Amino acid sequence: MKLKNPFFRLINAISIPKKLLLFTIVVAVMGNVLSLFIPLLTGNLVDSFISNNGLNYMFIIFFLVIFFLNSVAGGIGLFFLTKVSEKVVYSIRDTLWTHIIHLETTFFDYNESGSLISRLIDDAKIITSFISDKLPNFFPSIITIVGSLIILFIIDWKMSLLIIIVIPFYLVSMMVLGSKMRVLSTIIQNETSIFSANLGRVLNNIRLVKISNKEYSEVYKTQNNLKNLYSLGIKEGLIKSIIQPISGIIMLTSIGIILTVGGIRVSNGDITTGSLISLVFYILQMTVPFITLSTTITEYKKTVGASERLYNILTLPTISNDVKQDFKLRRKTLSFKNVEFSYKEENTIKNLTFSIKPNEFVALVGPSGSGKTTIFSLIERLYEPTKGQILYGTDNIANLPLFHWRDHLGYVMQNNNMMNGTIRENLLYASNQNISDDLLDYYCKLANCYDFIYDLPDTYDTTVGEQGLRLSGGQKQRIDIARNLIKNPSILLLDEATSSLDSQSEKMIQNTLFNLITNRTILVIAHRLSTIEKADKIIFLDNGEITGTGTHKELLKSHRKYNQFVNNQQTIH
Repeated sequence: MKLKNPFFRLINAISIPKKLLLFTIVVAVMGNVLSLFIPLLTGNLVDSFISNNGLNYMFIIFFLVIFFLNSVAGGIGLFFLTKVSEKVVYSIRDTLWTHIIHLETTFFDYNESGSLISRLIDDAKIITSFISDKLPNFFPSIITIVGSLIILFIIDWKMSLLIIIVIPFYLVSMMVLGSKMRVLSTIIQNETSIFSANLGRVLNNIRLVKISNKEYSEVYKTQNNLKNLYSLGIKEGLIKSIIQPISGIIMLTSIGIILTVGGIRVSNGDITTGSLISLVFYILQMTVPFITLSTTITEYKKTVGASERLYNILTLPTISNDVKQDFKLRRKTLSFKNVEFSYKEENTIKNLTFSIKPNEFVALVGPSGSGKTTIFSLIERLYEPTKGQILYGTDNIANLPLFHWRDHLGYVMQNNNMMNGTIRENLLYASNQNISDDLLDYYCKLANCYDFIYDLPDTYDTTVGEQGLRLSGGQKQRIDIARNLIKNPSILLLDEATSSLDSQSEKMIQNTLFNLITNRTILVIAHRLSTIEKADKIIFLDNGEITGTGTHKELLKSHRKYNQFVNNQQTIH
């Protein structure tokens, strides 16, 4: 039967320690059943003190054993409850994060990273709190309330009004004991902030992650962080399990003080001393269960809402990016066959047909919004064509293993994405092999970033900051070019790769790219004539359609808009 409740559907989709959860509930129930005997035994113990029959030491020992077992059961139950909690939050976050990072790129076009982080952290915590706190305490609370009400009805329910004054003593004691948790809580919060920062870093650069085939690498990093949070949570649970018995002892002491007040009624002969003690215990026992039951409904509603948000993400289709052993791509012709693409219900690409031969240098030219960058996104399979096919040789690239196809490509993006880390980490991000400093020097000289890197205090180990904010636009662009040269792809996509460079740097990098033409296919989007005029073929795009194809000289003679572009030297994106 298909589950309709989003909470149960989510639980069914993730790994929940069901046996451990059941064991925790059983321990909690046992503790509550034992707690029902404590008030009655206490009353009988007090009455035995008053009687002339002397002390019943066996009865006292039995009472102390029951009280001890109840306290220990509470501590054990709380510890395993925390373990369940940490396992649940780990499972939710790990399952959801692994799913999100493999979602289609269109998902990230419509969802802000801050919202996704909130779902991973806040929504997961709401669900975990309900499963590990409210749910295990639900059945024990009912047992405590029903059992206590029956016994109170038999004794004297009116006396419960006098015992309410004990509650503030309990709250004060818990506040004092809770202060010992602050140091560990701070550490946990810091670790959680690191987790959030890591998510933001990846989600803000999701295209770079996908193009560099780093989904699994980023999942591995996050799993290590989650394991740290899990270990810290277990330590927190250990402290809580120690506090639980101590708080029980303090509560018992407070009850002893309250007994003095009840002595007035005892002296009048209204009730026995033992009955007074029993009443105090039973009413206090019902305080927490009543609070638990009253908040369970509210927490359940919040949990259903959080579960629905998370489950909706888990139902979205993912893209497989697995590595297939012994799979290699040979250099072939890249062809667009009647390709169309619609974005936000707008037809961006219209019936494109063209081909790029191996080792050919092709330039895409056209007005802003003509679809040049969209073509690159389709080649990288960040998006899939609405109609038509993109072929590599005779194979549809949609049927090629995604990891190997993207490993076959290099993409210097227009915004030159940088990950928060060192220059070395950014240079090697798209590479799956270890590179020596000598080889790094070689590629950085080709990309004209060698000199400024060695002018920095820590050279390759210099931290670039979030989105590379500590570097200039031109420096980031050169590092991005060097990163793709290190990757050594068969097809190199350049989206205005020299737009942020000065004339001298641009000329050096152009010479490097021209020298690389014999070894790889280059497809470039550029607005500078010096880059375009040396292309083997120029494709002019206008409003998502190809309006001209040819060499620089051929288009000057036959294409009015291209001729206007050259004559006016206008900026074309």
